[in-house]
Amino acid sequence: MRGGLLVFLAIAASSIASTPITAQSSALVPSPRSEHIDISRLTKLANDGNMEAQFRLGLAYEFGEGVEKSVGYAIAWYQKAADRGALGAENNLARLYETGPDGVRDLREAVKWYNRAALYGSPEAQYNYGRLYLQGRGVPQDPAEGARWIRKAADAGCLTATTRLGWMYATGTGVPKDERAALRITRQAVRKGDLDAMTNLGAFYALGLGLSKNEKEARKWFEKAVEGGLADAEYDLAVLYQSGRGGEKDIQEAYRLFQLAAEQGMVKAEAVMGEILETADGVQADYKAAVKWYRLAVRDGDVNSANRLAGILYSGKGVDRDLPEAVRLWSWAADKGNAYAQFNLAQAYAAGKGVPKDLSRARELFDLAGRKMDVSKQLDALSSQDRVTEASQTQSETVTESVTVE
Repeated sequence: MRGGLLVFLAIAASSIASTPITAQSSALVPSPRSEHIDISRLTKLANDGNMEAQFRLGLAYEFGEGVEKSVGYAIAWYQKAADRGALGAENNLARLYETGPDGVRDLREAVKWYNRAALYGSPEAQYNYGRLYLQGRGVPQDPAEGARWIRKAADAGCLTATTRLGWMYATGTGVPKDERAALRITRQAVRKGDLDAMTNLGAFYALGLGLSKNEKEARKWFEKAVEGGLADAEYDLAVLYQSGRGGEKDIQEAYRLFQLAAEQGMVKAEAVMGEILETADGVQADYKAAVKWYRLAVRDGDVNSANRLAGILYSGKGVDRDLPEAVRLWSWAADKGNAYAQFNLAQAYAAGKGVPKDLSRARELFDLAGRKMDVSKQLDALSSQDRVTEASQTQSETVTESVTVE
């Protein structure tokens, strides 16, 4: 389990995910969030060209409100509304093109629709368009341009943008680093009830960013956000319970909170759950459960989890041994630059266990791992093996020559 206080700002920033528009005010068409949605009437209005009905029907299909979820139908109805100039539909259409399943995802289309809605004044689209510039997805990475759009969105009342702008000032992303501005903007979002902002404010207290460090106060703000079910806050509060900073140390509560965050798909929490269950950190070891959590984290791209999962499968610790998968995982993690995976894969090649023995490949991998850790003993051992191999080959050649002379 990771020890100590993690870097909160890296995990507590307002969601990197796209921001949807869930409804637009209208007295004519019921919100698809209502328990009594007249889909037949909504469909008739939409087919008659009612832009608001088309948008709301898109929402209904996207979120499965009154109908079975269907990304395809959601896109079709958003497209019709977007073609008529509905900014909410343009933003949500872009979001589906950005985040939808394979066959739907199209970053070029996402950029086009975010840009169109942003230019016509949609605060959510302005935020999303700016976010793409921060990430360099579909557009050249340009934090300053991202900050410009996110500021527009914040000025227009997008709460997610306000929270993210505060984080940007805290980290100096796209704007000059300014802890006081970060705190002021974040508190604005907190007063409006934004859970991400509450988590960030907790992080500011935990780190002493823009105010005096106060881990007890940090716990208070994390707890408020946890009440709203925010995974980032669950994770951060778990770290404080695990370390005993700002209050009592409670490993069981930390475990519960990590699990809540992991069940929401938070990759770092999935990885920590795997580590807790593998190392029996405050709970009974459960290798099968650890493997389950590590697999989820690996699926979501966590390289360290791939290394640890490979270690369990390679040794067969509490689970069926699987050398080929272990080698595959180590190879993937090693290619991603994980020094521990490079080291472990080198050991496998040196021993010829799970892979053909290859001292040259082992040396290459140890050299890579050596950029981040001491591998001098392993390299010395390889050199000894090389000398033994050379001596054996020389002896074999001499015997062959003797036989030939005879």
